[in-house]
Amino acid sequence: MKLPLVIDVRGFAPLPSMEPEIRRRVAKLERRASDLISCRVSVQASANRRRQGHEYLSVIDVRVPDAEVAVSRHHRGDDAMLALRGAFDAMERCLDDRAQIRRGDVKAHVPPPIEEP
Repeated sequence: MKLPLVIDVRGFAPLPSMEPEIRRRVAKLERRASDLISCRVSVQASANRRRQGHEYLSVIDVRVPDAEVAVSRHHRGDDAMLALRGAFDAMERCLDDRAQIRRGDVKAHVPPPIEEP
């Protein structure tokens, strides 16, 4: 990555295991897309809800040379890591899809020929 990783946690005290897990998952993203320019990971907690628990929002923004890809995931409960894992899994799928398109592995549907009268 050309720019340093940015980790933003808001609304709650981050778990000690959160930052190493984020760094490990970003390294995994770098192996999938070697041309990563920057990555920003944001985890936010909503106001304290007594009956339903917190609602966590994880957002991952990745910049590559030809696009900027953003993924977000919500999770309601006591574990912010579940929202984070879901967002990273979705980002991996997005980067894999992007790589397939760039390699030409995706079929292009050819429109039927137009018949002239």
